[in-house]
Amino acid sequence: MTQGDSTTKNPPAASVKTKLRILCLHGYLQNSEVFSGKIGSMRKALKSRAEFIFMDAPHEAQGEEAEIRAAGGTGEYPKTWWHWEDIESTKRPSKAAQYTGWETSSRSISEALQREHPIDGILGFSQGSVAAALFLAEMHAQKQVLGLKFAILISSFMPRDERYAELLDKERMQIGLPTLFVHGSEDQLVPLAQGEKLCGNFLNKTMLVHHGAHYVPACSGETKQSIVRFLVAAADQQKALQI
Repeated sequence: MTQGDSTTKNPPAASVKTKLRILCLHGYLQNSEVFSGKIGSMRKALKSRAEFIFMDAPHEAQGEEAEIRAAGGTGEYPKTWWHWEDIESTKRPSKAAQYTGWETSSRSISEALQREHPIDGILGFSQGSVAAALFLAEMHAQKQVLGLKFAILISSFMPRDERYAELLDKERMQIGLPTLFVHGSEDQLVPLAQGEKLCGNFLNKTMLVHHGAHYVPACSGETKQSIVRFLVAAADQQKALQI
């Protein structure tokens, strides 16, 4: 915990500025350490406003690409929020449509929220953003009170497994949590239309489109201003009403 100015031993309560605490969920084949580096620009730009807490997905990624990345010496094996039963027939996780292991990930996210309490918001990238959306949908269905003020979903998409896509169906998604969707107009891995489809299923959402591809954009200029405006508005909106 950062200590205050030594010249002011007991500053008035109103002068103490509390940072927003954000739980971060990495993408497929990443881990907490890798993702921390990937959003370095955001962490630096928002350092006076937010504290970022990173967690690992509970499953180790499988396959040749995961092994190659593990051999790269990051210190942590690439992780995934779920596995795929039909990956042998598709050869590509992005095309697989039968997920396994999500229940373990859901519990891990819940435990992280309890362990790191209080958490103000949840941020996810790519597969991690879908994990965040699924978790919010489950907690909403179970009427669980989380105390979250907002969510930021970057390069998101509807899950291909119909069992989980059903959880995010528009008729069921009555979540009022302020949610910022961030997506690249040149994203070839997860086309913008996929992000817009998931975004359309949320009640209280904002879509921020940048001109890049499948990555977290640099937090500067209009992008930074848009994120700051969203965080301020979301925090104010949720003072009286939390999920």
